[in-house]
Amino acid sequence: MAYLTFDEYKSLGFSRITDEATYAQHEVAAETQIDVTTRFFYNADYAQHSLSDDLAGSQWQVFRAKQFKRAVALQCDYFDEVGADTPLGIANQDLSSIEIGRTHVQANSNVNATNFGKTGLATSVVAILSQIGLMSRAVSYR
Repeated sequence: MAYLTFDEYKSLGFSRITDEATYAQHEVAAETQIDVTTRFFYNADYAQHSLSDDLAGSQWQVFRAKQFKRAVALQCDYFDEVGADTPLGIANQDLSSIEIGRTHVQANSNVNATNFGKTGLATSVVAILSQIGLMSRAVSYR
């Protein structure tokens, strides 16, 4: 089950992606990248936490779940904007110069400035995930 449906994407006020098939492709890729980064926090196969349960839980759980969905939507928009939906694809989109014969073209690309490390996640997505505690790498002492 997708973390965010196309209808939910639109209801959150996002409109960059207008084609449902394109959205579905980006959403699957966003799920993968976010799952790896958040250690599968809401992944249904891992079943540690349930996104649907959190949407009906305490005030904090509802807030966290809604912000998580917003992060998925932002990541889909990011993938659409850079024209790639994998870390390698994003890196390849950041072509800074090309030389053909004696002609040299150099662009001032800022894709790396919007990408968090080598994760393929947009910095705004990482900011949201950090604020809701899903980027923590702490080990439980219990």
